[in-house]
Amino acid sequence: MKKWISYGAFLIMLGVAVALAVMAPDVLSRAFGGVMTAIILLGGVLGIFPMVRFSAGFGHAIRNIRKAQRIQTSMPWLAIVRMDNFFNQRVLDRLFDEYKEKVEEERKNNMIVEGVDEVINEDELSLRCWQGVVLQIPGTLTGLGLLGTFIGLITGISSVQISSVDATLASIQTLFEGIRVAFYTSISGVILSVLFNVLYKFLWNIMLRDLGMFTAMFQRNIIPSVQEQERYSQKKEMEKIQDQLKYLPKNEGFSLANTNLSLLNNTGSESVLMPQILSGLQNGEFIFYLQPRYDLNTQRIIGAEALVRWNHAKLGMVAPSVFVPILEKNGYITKLDQYIWEKVCMQIKDWINAGIHPVPVAVNLSKTDILALDIAAVFTDLIEKYRIPPKYVEFDIAQNAYLEARNIVLQLEKNVQQKGFRIVVDGFKGDFFALHSEGEAPYADAYKLDLRFNHDDDNIASIAEQARSMQINLVAEGIESMKQMSLLRKNGITEGQGFYLSKSVPVEEFEKMMKWREV
Repeated sequence: MKKWISYGAFLIMLGVAVALAVMAPDVLSRAFGGVMTAIILLGGVLGIFPMVRFSAGFGHAIRNIRKAQRIQTSMPWLAIVRMDNFFNQRVLDRLFDEYKEKVEEERKNNMIVEGVDEVINEDELSLRCWQGVVLQIPGTLTGLGLLGTFIGLITGISSVQISSVDATLASIQTLFEGIRVAFYTSISGVILSVLFNVLYKFLWNIMLRDLGMFTAMFQRNIIPSVQEQERYSQKKEMEKIQDQLKYLPKNEGFSLANTNLSLLNNTGSESVLMPQILSGLQNGEFIFYLQPRYDLNTQRIIGAEALVRWNHAKLGMVAPSVFVPILEKNGYITKLDQYIWEKVCMQIKDWINAGIHPVPVAVNLSKTDILALDIAAVFTDLIEKYRIPPKYVEFDIAQNAYLEARNIVLQLEKNVQQKGFRIVVDGFKGDFFALHSEGEAPYADAYKLDLRFNHDDDNIASIAEQARSMQINLVAEGIESMKQMSLLRKNGITEGQGFYLSKSVPVEEFEKMMKWREV
């Protein structure tokens, strides 16, 4: 019903355009009316008709989601994969086929599955609806009306003659005809411009509403959000570790016969895992992956963040969520961090020796690191040992370190920035007041905005505006969709990282990405 009402509204508008052209007082007005009618018809074909079909497609998809839930209550995705014409709309179905292939590939590789809004989003639809062209139509109609006004007046004025009474009267009549043409074309242009603009904006907002309803229903009932998948993945990781530890020899410090999953989350986990962690440090089992940081405008790699991984000899890759909390609790996190810092510096040196132009690599500094170590001295020794410029090493300092050890962190900032290192506030939640309320503000070169805590468009716009007013550079982390990336660019945030752009990858894969960047 909504589809046919929309088509009917467009036909009425087209009828008004035709009527205005037919009732025009002269040939010139009819010519302008005909051009305006053709432009409106073009706008319908390029913009309005696709929007109506997309809205209908989203409605059809929502009905199919409900149908899939009835067919496969536990795994509705399986039912959807088997459906042909999920949207019953050619363009959307083609995009959805691309998404299904990507989902199957990501699941096969045990990766986090991205949301459907990665391929079906406002930006994609605006391209398919020729929005950049269609939005010019109201202005074009108004401009044609003004052009007709100008031509009508010029025609009338140029015909004025005062050589005789009869000629003067004829000239006045011609002048009035010109004024009538000018008035008619001007009014026609304004009327059609307003009608087209109102109808287009109305149908565009309806389409976005239908898109939002479809996306929300799909992510709620078919494929969970990235955060929910991460929580589920961490839970499965815990279960896997618990299951595998049962079968390791007791002389390695493991015996979980009488334990449960909570062991890995409480104080008992330290006695279970610490012997293996220390052994892993000695055996080189701890490595780091790199998550690229991009220029959001050009999508070129401009940096990376080093993220620790534990490649256990028997358990395989162990998630940081399993071992990092233990090390933070007992203070051994400083040992692991220093180990990773040196590995990062070694890698930068290897890149330089291999002729690969390095990008800055960010290493994480926890509050424990800052309180227990002389960070400036540690990194001064490292860059001298490996002979690397300090500009290739960045420090990501957790926001809670600023809140809980402000004076020490501020002094650290001064010390390391004087030596040429770059400082970034990591995990920034958007609360400038919390960081700036107690005297001296951070000297950080940038704040890394965590998008997990900033979903609302208006909130991101407000944070970006505050950052500009305080001359603070914002870097986004946790970018999960094209919509988020477009919103960031719109608000002047031009650096970022996240799963949408790239997950964290092994050093070898990152090197390939850097070489491709330089081609």
